[in-house]
Amino acid sequence: MAPRSGRAKVARKIAKHVAYVLVSVVVAHVFLSYFVSWPNLLRMVQRSPAEHPEAFAWSFAATVVMYLNFAWFREQLCLIICPYGRLQSVLTDRDTLVIGYDQARGEPRGHAKAEDRGACVDCGRCVVVCPTGIDIRNGLQLECIGCAACTDACDEVMDKLGQARGLIRYDSLNGLEQKPRRFLRPRVYVYAALGVLGLVVSSFAFRSRSPFEVNLLRLPGAPFVLDHDTQQIRNGMELHVINKANEPLVLEIAPDTASGLTYVLPSRQVTLPTLSERRIPVFASAPNDGKPRTVKLLVRSPALERTVVGGFVAPH
Repeated sequence: MAPRSGRAKVARKIAKHVAYVLVSVVVAHVFLSYFVSWPNLLRMVQRSPAEHPEAFAWSFAATVVMYLNFAWFREQLCLIICPYGRLQSVLTDRDTLVIGYDQARGEPRGHAKAEDRGACVDCGRCVVVCPTGIDIRNGLQLECIGCAACTDACDEVMDKLGQARGLIRYDSLNGLEQKPRRFLRPRVYVYAALGVLGLVVSSFAFRSRSPFEVNLLRLPGAPFVLDHDTQQIRNGMELHVINKANEPLVLEIAPDTASGLTYVLPSRQVTLPTLSERRIPVFASAPNDGKPRTVKLLVRSPALERTVVGGFVAPH
């Protein structure tokens, strides 16, 4: 029986780690879809990784990180990296709702059949189920993430003993000590004001979000080219356009010739698929007469127009 038991244990461990890998792959690809969109991600995974090396590298790295977290790091993520406990310790006071142990009811601890004991039978279930390994009976601690696993475990034990639930429960520190609890206090008003402010700012940001982004960049190489035969100066630039909308976008490019520049573009109209980008070469020329000029392009969509400006470089 021992060899069979050993093989079953190894099989369970292998199955566990295979499950970790599968979950890590799914989580990594969901994370990647926030940046490349879900339809593009589905197309990427059906093709060779060599076609999208950056996306493949990011998803592979995220998979490794998630697997190491599941297989080894585990609760250390909550203890070392997660900022929840640090924020909690700053934001809470004695009237804040937290997970707590009713010490007055639970102490002194003792065996279920012991006389003159409190409600706690010292079974240790609250410590066993805690993802960060703390003993909630020692009071609120920095590592507590408020998951309430200890509450559920304790309630199960209370049910088996025929005692009332709530030895470990959601309550304030004042409530656990049978002291009056205040709901309206200065920090409640401050938090409410900050929440309203955040809502206003986020609403403004969402409403002012542009469906496309456009930038005028200079091409690598010499800043300008001088044609000695025609005495024309030419600047090579690049119009970088990004469609941030969830639908195809048609853009019209209208150069501003008021400063005496002439433009050469491959097309005055460009169609961008959803969540895509395009780099359009732009060549601006002007006579070598020493006058300062500015490269100016107007990019229009059916609902919005943007103007991009760049300097025209010429010899002194």
